[in-house]
Amino acid sequence: LRKKFSDPRIHFAINCASKSCPALMNAAFTSDLLEAQLNKATKSFVNDTALNRILNQKIELSEIFRWYNEDFTRSENLISFLNKFSTIKILPDAEISYMKYDWSLNE
Repeated sequence: LRKKFSDPRIHFAINCASKSCPALMNAAFTSDLLEAQLNKATKSFVNDTALNRILNQKIELSEIFRWYNEDFTRSENLISFLNKFSTIKILPDAEISYMKYDWSLNE
């Protein structure tokens, strides 16, 4: 999917059933709603404080952003990508670190 669609938002539409994965939508993705659905899934994931901790000067991100950094930085830097979806404005020189990924089953 990553190579075929080349859209970093795809990471938030896929669920691996672990606690650190993006939430599973309660509706199917459809072609006529896809843009809005991907934006909603991305915004939801970025602003989920259990998965990402965002402050103006410091951000702790899901390891998804480290593992697939090239997907998020293909056309812009990571902070620019995040600022399109974050409810908190991240400063360009913010310190970035990554949270431990929780692979335990999300029941």
